[in-house]
Amino acid sequence: MLIVFGISQLTTYDSLLIFFLLTILAIGSQITTTVLGEDVMVDVSTAVAMSVVFIYDPFAAALVSICATTAAVVSNFRSNWQGWERAATRVLFNIGMVGSAMLCAGVVFQYSRSLLGEDTLLGNTLPWLLAALVNDQINLWLLVGILHIQNQVKPLDIWHQHKWAIPINVLVISVGGGILALAVTRFDILGIAIFFLPVVLSAYSFRLYVNQTRRQMERLEELVAERTNDLSIANKELAELHKTKDAYLAVLTHDMRTPLSSIKGYASVLSKGTLSADQQKHISKILTRSQDSLMEIVNNILDIEKLQSGKPIELDRTDFDLAYLVTLVSETLVGQAAEKEIALHFDPAPDMLMVNGDREKLKRVIMNLVSNAVKYTDEGGSVHVSTRISDNYAVVDVTDTGFGIPTEELPYIFDRFRRVKGHQHLAVGTGLGLAIVKSLVEAHGGEINVTSQENVGSTFSVSLPCQDVSQPALS
Repeated sequence: MLIVFGISQLTTYDSLLIFFLLTILAIGSQITTTVLGEDVMVDVSTAVAMSVVFIYDPFAAALVSICATTAAVVSNFRSNWQGWERAATRVLFNIGMVGSAMLCAGVVFQYSRSLLGEDTLLGNTLPWLLAALVNDQINLWLLVGILHIQNQVKPLDIWHQHKWAIPINVLVISVGGGILALAVTRFDILGIAIFFLPVVLSAYSFRLYVNQTRRQMERLEELVAERTNDLSIANKELAELHKTKDAYLAVLTHDMRTPLSSIKGYASVLSKGTLSADQQKHISKILTRSQDSLMEIVNNILDIEKLQSGKPIELDRTDFDLAYLVTLVSETLVGQAAEKEIALHFDPAPDMLMVNGDREKLKRVIMNLVSNAVKYTDEGGSVHVSTRISDNYAVVDVTDTGFGIPTEELPYIFDRFRRVKGHQHLAVGTGLGLAIVKSLVEAHGGEINVTSQENVGSTFSVSLPCQDVSQPALS
């Protein structure tokens, strides 16, 4: 009805050209529409329609609003005509909403202006604000009503959610409409270019600024989310490190207490001076083993501190016979194995395996592996140490008939502070030895592997690049 009546009124207007130009401007100004927040839009087309109230009448203004809204909705659906039914429904609703709002705003404008006086300051300012406010609120409450019917949302909740945009909309509609109306009445068609085009350009610039700001805010939110996620991961890692530290300290204090208690107890017995020579010799061996255990713990702590510093491991490289080094280390551990009645087998005159590396550090590797094999093998068992060549790699195999490692724990045995759960009561240790061994082997360009079966035994294999295998064996 609004459309029909508005069109019928066109013949009564003085200048149809200005009306059509304003309608085209209202349609074109849709490109300046700026979305603020959620579903809150600021557009200049409403200001154009408001100027038509002053120049013509409320019905003409409603017709301009309807044309601009229809063009905007159709434009939004131009890339998806499969949703034409939805588009048609939306067009009809928006036509009714904006047309009714602008008609009511126009009536308020004309009535308040006649009431306050057309030649007074109030009569030329307050009606613009009142009409803009009426237009904005009718649009909002019609939309709120539809949302309430469809989704059962509380109308006041929606109004409170969008009330912050009311001053912006009222200011744009009243000031923009007033400036354009003044421009057209004073300068005719030229006034549109002089006064309104800068407004459109300003609105479009504002839209670009808002969109750019929104993109920056989205990027900032992404950065904050990334930093929050990084911080969360860091906190989890810190918590894990804290738990690891607590577990390590618990293991360390327990493992140091055992040899210290042994040293204290046997030292007290020795101080009484009532022991035979054989008893004193036996106790001295126990004290030596306790001292060796403490020294191993201290050395492991010092080594792990160096590894955790992040600095590359310094290697004093020389060419030497790895097989001969294995023999020397094995010989030094024969006594330790014999005390547990463990048979330690090794080749006393192996074929030469020349490697280039840090002799002392690789000695530490072999010592740790053979000592572990003895430590975690029960009385009456055996440990076999051998060397071989495989694909130009010198390989040291340490095989025992010990307790073995559960399959589920094999992937973690080289982790720092990690000990096999079932082995913690079997021998003193910090859970650092194998981690240090792995780091030293890898620093030499080698690798360490393990195969194990619980209650059967384990085999640790260290592979290092060979230098020369053609020379005769050392005696």
